[in-house]
Amino acid sequence: MLFAEIVALVSLTAALTRFARQAPQTEAARHWVAARSRLLDQLLICPHCLSFWIAVAGTAVLWWLETRSPLEVGLMVLLGWRGAYYVNKSLDQRRDQAINRASQSCLVCGAAYEDGVSIERRGMAFCSTTCWFDYLRTRPAPRKNLVSRSGEIIRQEMYPLSYKNVTNKEAHDLLQGAEKYIYIDVRSIPEFQNGHPSGAANVPVFHREPMGLVPNPDFVIVVEAHFPRDSKLLIGCQSGKRSEQAAEALVAAGFQDVTNVKGGYGGVKDPAGQVVEPGWFEQGLPTDYGEPEERSYEALAGRRREAGQ
Repeated sequence: MLFAEIVALVSLTAALTRFARQAPQTEAARHWVAARSRLLDQLLICPHCLSFWIAVAGTAVLWWLETRSPLEVGLMVLLGWRGAYYVNKSLDQRRDQAINRASQSCLVCGAAYEDGVSIERRGMAFCSTTCWFDYLRTRPAPRKNLVSRSGEIIRQEMYPLSYKNVTNKEAHDLLQGAEKYIYIDVRSIPEFQNGHPSGAANVPVFHREPMGLVPNPDFVIVVEAHFPRDSKLLIGCQSGKRSEQAAEALVAAGFQDVTNVKGGYGGVKDPAGQVVEPGWFEQGLPTDYGEPEERSYEALAGRRREAGQ
């Protein structure tokens, strides 16, 4: 019985509060009160105050109908007051969201917002998944959101195909074609020295230290310093894992044509030792050794520092 009365009190308090503060029928009364009493005007404006006094009045009526203990009276006032406040707050938020949606348009193509069709992501509206994916492919992301304080590359919200995937053989064919693809080997410097695809540039996404692989906080900076954002980039590593992270970071930084090389230089094997994705070296594709003067990480990072970037 008490629960039903509290639910009724919350509903009645929320309805009367909303009616008094927002209904067109009470607009004239609100103006009349505002012109004659600042205190009463503040009472009507404040959703906390109005809900509280209506809850008190409603509890008093229920207590008059049936005597309640002080604990029950206090509980009814508290729940009636706060419950009504949060009900109205939720309704106001939904109303405001509906108004905002009505004024929103697609960030990419400018189409009007449509309920049930348009997509909202982080305060931005898109008319379709196509426009949302177009935005994810081309958005310029602040560098501070790409690398954490510890230097690790932060995983990005991305369109799943914002970077492509190719095999090593396909990557070799692209390098031999007329579209001027560039291969960036994101392995550590020692790995690169021990063998890498011919013509590759070395920009490690992780450095190899005695304690293991350590993120390179300058990865995106060095790539940006030497390659325009419309460059056709092939990103490879030892097996394809690091290159996926590197590809995500580059797409998030605004690079528009990024391709991950599956299998990398060394290939991928399953737990039984069977080859899942053959590597560049295993397939006998053109390979260089050592550090090429113009394409080593030392040279690329050094030229970036000399340019003051």
